[in-house]
Amino acid sequence: MNTTTAPSTAHMMGRIAASLLGGYAFTWGVTTLGITGLVALGVDYHEAHTVLMLLAFLVFLAVFLWAFAARSLTRVWGVLGLGGAGMTGAAWLLQQQLI
Repeated sequence: MNTTTAPSTAHMMGRIAASLLGGYAFTWGVTTLGITGLVALGVDYHEAHTVLMLLAFLVFLAVFLWAFAARSLTRVWGVLGLGGAGMTGAAWLLQQQLI
């Protein structure tokens, strides 16, 4: 018989925070890097913005669900937080080159 224990309240609050806050940060990073990258490739800003905003919904949904499915909460925070910060930083550096 497989006995499992229910996750603690703190663990579930960590998952919820990671899915919402980390998911937002990661989606922000994907969006800013995508828009900046497309503009650097010659796509009109408004077209790039529209495409990435449509894609952002799917990205957020995927990382939101992954935050609950992943085994390690530390990995979730690492990927979403550091990934979002890294992509936002890369977009900022690329934008500086375009200006």
